[in-house]
Amino acid sequence: MLTELTLKAVEDFFQVPTDTVDELGKLDKQIKELEARARQLKAQLIARGVGKYAGLDYLAEVQHYDRATINPKLVREMVDPEIVSAVTEVKGVDAVVVKALEPQA
Repeated sequence: MLTELTLKAVEDFFQVPTDTVDELGKLDKQIKELEARARQLKAQLIARGVGKYAGLDYLAEVQHYDRATINPKLVREMVDPEIVSAVTEVKGVDAVVVKALEPQA
């Protein structure tokens, strides 16, 4: 049987301070903005072609190489399901999804 003290400890554990959630949301937004800007800058360099480009503080190198990938949908269609199952590894994933709240009217 849970005592009142144990119940209070459980309730306290699951209450996350709002400032933690809000700070995470703000950081997530800033990171997305910075990543978008980085993609724009990388696209500008890629448009110039393969090579090394120097700034005052950093060096960037545009490279081109082939990467082989496997189409998992096609593999499942072509290969015996037992083989697919034997080589498939399932792992648990912890995720935090952050969404902005709609302003209250």
